[in-house]
Amino acid sequence: MIVTTMDGIAGSITEETLGVVRGTALWTRRIVKNSMGGIRQFQFNGLQELDQGLNSAKESATKAMEEHALKLRADAIIGLRLEVIEMSNGVFCVNATGTAVNTVKLPQSVPVFTAGPAEDFDLDVSFLAARPSYAGSALRH
Repeated sequence: MIVTTMDGIAGSITEETLGVVRGTALWTRRIVKNSMGGIRQFQFNGLQELDQGLNSAKESATKAMEEHALKLRADAIIGLRLEVIEMSNGVFCVNATGTAVNTVKLPQSVPVFTAGPAEDFDLDVSFLAARPSYAGSALRH
């Protein structure tokens, strides 16, 4: 399945629009209970952990959106939009939305150029001889 943020797919035309598809995933930082009166605190090891967690949530949301599109018998999703929302302190919600479509490949209007071996080309360089020489010009550097 092709998934793109564009409003169309290069080399294809949208034949049928099937509707909006969605996927949602949650991710939270690790929560640790403190022995001091049951106070909860967040254990946060840096931006790398946050980046990995949000990326896995994005992948889960996109996968759920693709499954929704497959139920509609779509072959592509266009107009993908990913949205990350912090719902509360350390709890993130990732929403993936797009439009499920069926596409048809466009016929090729220009034939594909296939080059043969390099010796098949006879490059005419005679036009270079007509170029004036600037070796004796009055311009100095």
